Amino acid sequence: MPDISIWNRCNNNCIMCTNSLNFRNKVDPNLLRFETLARNIKSFGKIKESITLSGGEPTIHPEFLNLLKWLRKQFPQTKIAIATNGRMFCYPEFTKKCFLINNLTLEIAIHGYNAQMHDDITRTKGSFSQTISGIHNILKYRSSFHQLEIRIILIRQNYKYLDRILNLIMNEFSSVDRIVLLFQEMEGICGENFKKVGITHKEVKKYLPPLFKKWKKKFKDLRLYHFPLCTIDFNLWKYSWRTLRKDEVTFLPSCNKCLYKKYCLGIHKDYLKLIGDEEFIPIRKRLFIEARNDFYHPILEVKEVD
Repeated sequence: MPDISIWNRCNNNCIMCTNSLNFRNKVDPNLLRFETLARNIKSFGKIKESITLSGGEPTIHPEFLNLLKWLRKQFPQTKIAIATNGRMFCYPEFTKKCFLINNLTLEIAIHGYNAQMHDDITRTKGSFSQTISGIHNILKYRSSFHQLEIRIILIRQNYKYLDRILNLIMNEFSSVDRIVLLFQEMEGICGENFKKVGITHKEVKKYLPPLFKKWKKKFKDLRLYHFPLCTIDFNLWKYSWRTLRKDEVTFLPSCNKCLYKKYCLGIHKDYLKLIGDEEFIPIRKRLFIEARNDFYHPILEVKEVD
């Protein structure tokens, strides 16, 4: 599943962005050229399952709509995902033009339960209002060939308020296809701002079981991304997905003692650099695992063994 950053510009300035300042500040006229984008995408060869467009903010690229049309022509059966802040979708005409393309998934991040929290995290006044308006437009104009995923990236500023953020989503966008809670990736600006935004798995762990107990049946699909299995309650393993690239994660020597390593995401390398390895303890308790043949979502159910 290729993830292609189509350029480095963004209309937000998020305090936990995974891009580096060097990448964001790079000036390269070729980044604007459709020909360059097309050549880079063709270098992946045949893309059957899905392709993700990211940035920067992909939707503000001047060739974005042309690129969507070209991708659909080149890969007629491939799912196209767009990792976006959703602000451009506050414009109805832009939204309608995007939805001329089918088999499209929009992955939009909401960072807070109100404008103050969200805009403080994006460091962009008015971003919350445009994102919320954009999501409303998406739900208004989409068809059955379009999916909406709302993401919440867990950082120090918002992880204690997940219940309020989910309540906002339920009240405003109850028909959303999927909700994803992502543990932060401590790279790029996020890594540089670690003292300000950084959290540990231990800090987050106690908030998740009551959260899933309350919300798991209210949303169609509730997921956890970027969580090693030993950092969450085993009852939540069936909500855990593996979405990081193999070169971004690693396993400790002690992980070989874990009974469930083959189902685990692994540990983000930058987490080990910034925080260390004390939290990661091999799981020796015997559990019944109902597995599925899906690398990204290998666990269907977990039960205690009598």
